[in-house]
Amino acid sequence: MKFITFSVMILLIMGSFLLIGCDPAEETEPVEEEPVEEPTEEEPDVAAPQYDDGRYRGYYQDRGEEQVGVQFDIEDGAFANITFRSLAYGGVDYLGAEEGDEPYYELTGQHEQAIEYLIGQPVEDMFDLHNPGDFVDDIDGFTGATIRANKILSAIQDGLNRGLYIPANDFSREIGDYDDGRYRGYYQDRGEEQVGIQFDIEDGVFANITFRSLAYDGVDYLDAEEGDEPYYELTGQHEQAIEYLIGQPIEAIFDLYSSGDFVDDIDGFTGATIRANKIFSAIKDGLNRGLYSPANDFSREIGDYVDGRYRGIYRDRGEEQVGIQFDIEDGVFANITFRSLAYDGVDYLDAEEGDEPYYELTGQHEQAIEYLIGQPVEAIFDLHSPGDFVDDIDGFTGATIRANKIFSAIMNGLERGVYSY
Repeated sequence: MKFITFSVMILLIMGSFLLIGCDPAEETEPVEEEPVEEPTEEEPDVAAPQYDDGRYRGYYQDRGEEQVGVQFDIEDGAFANITFRSLAYGGVDYLGAEEGDEPYYELTGQHEQAIEYLIGQPVEDMFDLHNPGDFVDDIDGFTGATIRANKILSAIQDGLNRGLYIPANDFSREIGDYDDGRYRGYYQDRGEEQVGIQFDIEDGVFANITFRSLAYDGVDYLDAEEGDEPYYELTGQHEQAIEYLIGQPIEAIFDLYSSGDFVDDIDGFTGATIRANKIFSAIKDGLNRGLYSPANDFSREIGDYVDGRYRGIYRDRGEEQVGIQFDIEDGVFANITFRSLAYDGVDYLDAEEGDEPYYELTGQHEQAIEYLIGQPVEAIFDLHSPGDFVDDIDGFTGATIRANKIFSAIMNGLERGVYSY
């Protein structure tokens, strides 16, 4: 028994020596793999539009009244100078309001503060005008936040859209591609439509150009006759300028900055000083508005537009014929209303039953915009075929209501950008 007990003890001791002598197998701790970072797509830097150095002019108009006209100079991508050429509201011209002309004197001061803020700032800072309360003082009854600085913004954007009025030095001659068909545009200043133009494009070339209006300082000289001096000669110079363009590629509009090369001098007016830049501005306006009447198939390509409220107009021969306001939400028309409807001196926006044919015409125009509500922005191109959704009335088919004027007004609104958020 003692022997067995002793033997067991010996075995136990030997076993413990064996355990001590042998290193236990090291446990391999799991290696934590460093997470592999998936390549992140960097959002492309959206470069701010570049504008050539020089002078620009633009305006904001509503319900037949030029409420803001601006002139500004750009140098190296910044505003070097800004002045108003018009300030008006409700029939009151308050640009030159003097102390004591209440509240217009203070309103003028607020507007001056708004443009003074921009001087020396990069062009993209014009969007600060959506928040004018940050830099415009309050006055009795008018806070800095409520001066409608969005009208100033709309006028500035219009000036940029039209391109250089007077170049400061070298400038880009880059121009886009445009569908075949008819275009209309105009240049106005201080409430007066000074140049109205209509032109046809075929294969990227001017096929035809005519004036629809020529005026200055209250004088309509479109149809000036021999003996009406100096207007007859001025009309001839303007005709020479557009005749030069016919048969030329669209890019040739930049030659209008050097009109002395192809327009004759007359007494007191050289070919270089006929203000062909006004013709340039009118043509650019027409191109920006897109096709007035398509010649054949056309592109339905349209940009992306941020949510907000927009305003635009179509005018012809000195008359605002369509004024429009519309809201965009998620790329869709959420609401559209007319702010003006007129033709040949007749305001028919609020025509009532019995006012023939204006009551029916108003109804047709309402049908056109009701069709667009709930549709993507691209649906504006359907306005080139309004007979598909606008009813006929006596003497006016749905296809002939000039929905292209509505199209032009909407395009003008889109080009001006958001009026209010």
